[in-house]
Amino acid sequence: MKQNKFKSWLLATFLILLWAPIVQDNLHIFKGGALKGAYTLPDNVNFDFKIWFTRDYADKKDEYLSSCFGFRPDFVRLHNQLKYWAFKLASSNNVIIGKENYLYEQHYIDEYFGTSFIGEEKIVQNVRDLKELQDSLSVRGIFMFTFFAPGKGSFYPEFIPNRAVKPKQPNTNYSAYISTCQKAGINYVDCKAWFMAMKDTSRYRLFPKGGVHWSYYGDMLAFDSLVHYVEGKTGKDLPDLKLDSIQVRFTPMKRDYDAGDGLNLIFPLFKDTLAYPHYSVNWKDKDQMASLTIADSYYWEMYMSLAPQVFSEVNFWYYFNDFVSKNGHTANKHDMKDFICQHQVVCLMYTDAGLANFGSGFIQSALYQFKEKR
Repeated sequence: MKQNKFKSWLLATFLILLWAPIVQDNLHIFKGGALKGAYTLPDNVNFDFKIWFTRDYADKKDEYLSSCFGFRPDFVRLHNQLKYWAFKLASSNNVIIGKENYLYEQHYIDEYFGTSFIGEEKIVQNVRDLKELQDSLSVRGIFMFTFFAPGKGSFYPEFIPNRAVKPKQPNTNYSAYISTCQKAGINYVDCKAWFMAMKDTSRYRLFPKGGVHWSYYGDMLAFDSLVHYVEGKTGKDLPDLKLDSIQVRFTPMKRDYDAGDGLNLIFPLFKDTLAYPHYSVNWKDKDQMASLTIADSYYWEMYMSLAPQVFSEVNFWYYFNDFVSKNGHTANKHDMKDFICQHQVVCLMYTDAGLANFGSGFIQSALYQFKEKR
C-alpha cells in the first residue's frame, strides 16, 4: 500500500514538473526574475513555407523554445547554484571564482601571467604610430595622452584560484607598453602602478570582490588623477571635484557586483564593504575643454557621471566601435579628422587586460587620415 502511494506521488511530481513550464509559458501564473548579465534572447519566428524547406524555421523555433520556456530563468539559477555548491565553478562565460569568492574574468588573469603577450615587435610598432599621431595632434593644439588602468588579476593575484595559476612569463603587454611608451616620449598616466602602491594603505576598497572593474571609490580617484594630469600638461584650470562625503555600504551596488550578477545564483555569494563617494563641482571661472576618449569598459562610469562635470563636451568611442556622446554628437570612423580636431583633449584609456588590442585600431585609422589629408 505504501509502495503504491509512493509511486502515485512520484508520478504526480513528474507530471507537475513536465507540465509546469508549459502552463507557466502560456498563463504566466508566477512572476519570476529575469536572468542578469550580457545575453540576447532569440526572437520568435512565425511559420512560413519559404523557410520551412530550408530548415530555418525548425532551427530558429528550436532555439527560441530552448531559451524562452516557462520557469527557464529559475531552472538556470538552480543549475548554477548547484554547480557552485558542488564544484565552486561559474556557469557564466569567462568568469572565474577565486579564493574567498573573489571574482575575475579570464583575460585579467591571462594578462597577469603574461599568456596574452602579443610580442615586443607589435607593441613597438603600435607605440611608434601612437607617437606620430600624438605629435600630429599636438601641432594642432590637441593634447593626446594614454591612461593605463589597472586590472583585477594583477591587483589581486593572491586570490586567483589554484586551478587558474600558470607559470608567470617574463613579459606582459602592460610592462612592454610602459617601457616602450617611456622611451618614445608618449604622454601617459600609469594608474596601475599608482593603485598598486595604494593597495595596502587605501582606506577603502579600490576593487570590489564581486565586480571586475575598479570600485566607485577607485573610479573617482582615477578620474581625479586624470583631470590633474591634463591640467598640469595643458596649463588649463578645469572644474574641481570636491569630495563631500563617503557612504559606506555592506551590499555592493550596480557595477560593484557585475560579475556576481552574471553568475545568476539563487543566493548572492557574499557581502562586501564598499565606499560610495558624494561630491560637488566648482565651475566658476574655469576653463572649458572638449574631450574625446577611446577606451574599454573602465571608462563607462566616468562617461556617465564624472566627465560631464569637468569637460564641456564628452565623447566616447567604446573600443573604437560604439560611439556615444553626452552632447548629442555623431561620428564616422572612416572620416573623423575634422571631428577629432574639434576637441582639445584626446585620451586612450585601457586596462592591462585590454592592451592586447590597445587602441582597437583607432591609432592607425586616425594616423592614416591625418597623413592622407595633410
